[in-house]
Amino acid sequence: MNKITLIVNAGRSGSTFLANILNANFASKCYIAHEDIPVQVSKPRLYNRAYLDYRIKSISNDDILMRYIKKWEKELKYKDVIETGWTAYHLCPFLYKIFGDQFQYVILHRDPISFAFSRANMGNYHPKTFYDDAHEVSPFDKYSIIQSKKELWHTMNHFEKCMYWWWIVYLEAFEFRDKYPTVPHLNIKSKDIFALENIKKLLDFMNLKYDGQIQSNVSKNELSKFMRESFPLTNEWQAYVRHQDILRFAENMGYTFDIEKIEKQSLKYKLPSGIAAKLRYSIGYWRKKAWLKSIVK
Repeated sequence: MNKITLIVNAGRSGSTFLANILNANFASKCYIAHEDIPVQVSKPRLYNRAYLDYRIKSISNDDILMRYIKKWEKELKYKDVIETGWTAYHLCPFLYKIFGDQFQYVILHRDPISFAFSRANMGNYHPKTFYDDAHEVSPFDKYSIIQSKKELWHTMNHFEKCMYWWWIVYLEAFEFRDKYPTVPHLNIKSKDIFALENIKKLLDFMNLKYDGQIQSNVSKNELSKFMRESFPLTNEWQAYVRHQDILRFAENMGYTFDIEKIEKQSLKYKLPSGIAAKLRYSIGYWRKKAWLKSIVK
């Protein structure tokens, strides 16, 4: 029986690298997707935590979403399906109802501070972000798993809100695991993917056999210059200490935090030195370019 494997992750966690590894080595053996379902279609703020039958039925009536599900069903008749992207992380309950024993998942994660640096530098939750808010979860969402940040929310900067986003993703992942402990799953850190550690364990889980040699010279989703020049970080990260609940949750996942290391890490997300970079930032060059591109389209 062919399997559909969902890589549950919050993004910026090695999923692009993993997809490229799989495509470089196993493209002929399985259907490999990366963010197959656009986040505006998968609707993590609305379709999350769909455990009850009436919600499953409601989501099943979404014709646009179901086009993607039917595509996976078609592929699954002939080969395994692997979705590596983050845009379907919240659909575990729904996908399990649809695919039953064919469904399995991998929880892929990095620490919340690194995640927040990367996401905040992309402009998530930023007042001048390029993105819509389809994926920017909040404690005010109808099916939010935790609402304890409501009082703080309007005082939180975009770095803090990215930490909250990370928290929600993995709270939901572990909730699903606890509700359905018999569904096959694997828990793995992104650093083990980048270092190619535990790769055999992951590939075995997905029933992908290899002879010990693997093509690993593939691209990663690197930090881009235009993001550093659009949403450079200054001292927003220092507010991480306000979220001891998130840090304790991360510590239970095996992460530790050192303020000196975090401060050193923050330097990578600052505005690049040089007059040209400062000029582009001051005039909003990249935002204007993105706007013009959207107009042309």
